[in-house]
Amino acid sequence: MYQVVPKKKKLKHVTFSDKIYGYPMASPRKTFRIADDKIKNIIILNTKLAHPLVAEKVGKEYERLIMILMELLTSDDDTGETFREALNRIEKFRQEIKNKYRHFLKQKELEEMGKQLQLFQQEAKLRFVQLQNAYYENLNQQGKGK
Repeated sequence: MYQVVPKKKKLKHVTFSDKIYGYPMASPRKTFRIADDKIKNIIILNTKLAHPLVAEKVGKEYERLIMILMELLTSDDDTGETFREALNRIEKFRQEIKNKYRHFLKQKELEEMGKQLQLFQQEAKLRFVQLQNAYYENLNQQGKGK
């Protein structure tokens, strides 16, 4: 980890013995300009400062996921591939939040997203099971008719 020392304008290496969680800020140009110095990586360690940034990013990803899930769950697919895709996307988002952002989000925000995602997950599983049951019933009826 590095920090800018204004008087010397040199980078100083800082080490920590404990594992510290930080939020790396993104930049469209890959560099930040601070006091005419180019900084490549900025990592926010203070959770109070990182919370609004993380909440905005996760909120946008969450809204995008909800839109995709609505399309997948309302599509007319006889193979069940859309339901599997919906379940995979939900699990991927949950793991990403758990591994990357849980230190910066409030417990209440995590619980609200978790409850809504769990409802989508249950709906996708239910529809997938119904589709499989209908498929096997159709196979059994065709087998008995011969």
